[in-house]
Amino acid sequence: MFVTIGVVGPSESVDKILKVAEEFPSARCLPFIYEDVKELPNLIKQGQLLVDQWLFSGVMNHTYALKHRLVQPEQASFPLLHGSSFFGKLLEIQQKEQRIFQSFSIDHITAEEIQKVLSFYDMDHLHFETIPFSIDKEPEQIAHIHQVLYESKKTEVAITATRGVYDRLKRQAIPVYRLTPSYFSIKLSIELLIERAQVKHYENLRMAVIACQALNANENIDASLFKWKHQDLDLKKSLLTLTERLNGSFVEVADGLYYIYTTKGEIDTDIESSLMNNMASFRIHNQLEIGFAIGYGQTVLAAEQHARHGLNQLKMGGEPSLLIVQTKDDITQKVQNEEHTLNTEAITSALQERYELKNANTRDVLRIALYSRKYNKPHFTAEDVAQWFKSTKRNARRILSELQQDAIIEIHDKTQAAPRGRPSNVYRFTDNDLFFGKES
Repeated sequence: MFVTIGVVGPSESVDKILKVAEEFPSARCLPFIYEDVKELPNLIKQGQLLVDQWLFSGVMNHTYALKHRLVQPEQASFPLLHGSSFFGKLLEIQQKEQRIFQSFSIDHITAEEIQKVLSFYDMDHLHFETIPFSIDKEPEQIAHIHQVLYESKKTEVAITATRGVYDRLKRQAIPVYRLTPSYFSIKLSIELLIERAQVKHYENLRMAVIACQALNANENIDASLFKWKHQDLDLKKSLLTLTERLNGSFVEVADGLYYIYTTKGEIDTDIESSLMNNMASFRIHNQLEIGFAIGYGQTVLAAEQHARHGLNQLKMGGEPSLLIVQTKDDITQKVQNEEHTLNTEAITSALQERYELKNANTRDVLRIALYSRKYNKPHFTAEDVAQWFKSTKRNARRILSELQQDAIIEIHDKTQAAPRGRPSNVYRFTDNDLFFGKES
């Protein structure tokens, strides 16, 4: 299996890593070089589809990427500094200075790590003042701490992992050495990433079954068979579109019960988000409660059993959630991100308290709110509503007029869609906080 690794860092560090990477014929390393760490979002975005794993040159850019969610922890690493890198630098210092130093200041390595290393090799007589890493610390601050320790005679030499700190201390004529990853540290990091990529590859080949069940199918069939058939057709169309995205196979098991067979590698956060959006959408538009469970397994049988087990845990009511079943004892429940979730129960309750609305009007309000949030359009027209509801503009204007009379929406502005003719009303919700949480 061929693995692609993105190497991220300043030019000097990346070149050093690429030389070690030449020893790995099964891996291709792509350089992603920056001058400022703030360039990372664009760099990683460029390589997202090309790279299996990311190797950062140090703890700083690795932490920055994780903090800003540019990469996942399981797809990134960096060469450690407290092993062969640390001892190699100590040996270099003693050799170059031709004397034995007893006290050092060092950054990017914790006191606990230093203590464990020194005690393991019976070197407790050496004294280290540690400056723990923090992404919020500027090079000037770290350099200042090194300088204060040196000038107060607490240390004899400064060891830093940051180029900016090294240059500043050098200009102050303070004895300073740059701590960089050793050959073995880089080699171990590359081996780790190759192994991770291979494990991920085989993990993605696991079977996956997405089970969908209409939880209130029997109620809908008893109420109106034709209405249920239309709902069923809408649901099948949505699931077929999803199956195509998953490169999977769609099977109708029974009325209101459907399976999609695919592999784990095809299911990502976008797919999971689509499943939860479908649950919310069908509840509002079709009064159809549907539930999804994803079952994983080494065989089709195991994956299907896990998906069935997930369906048995589903209940009607409450906010949409997705059950992911690795084993019968390993079940994860995922809900929509609160920033993007429309709390339909809270809104329905609030509407019933404030207004005397028919069920149909309440449903129209929820549908408009759902699409308004989905397309990030807090201000909408009759044309927007007609497109969202797949109806005529005349019907959309009627719905908006009724909601305006009930003071649920209000005219926000006017817009001229064509050179001739009357301008169209642009609406917004009267209580925007109820739907969007803040003024828009």
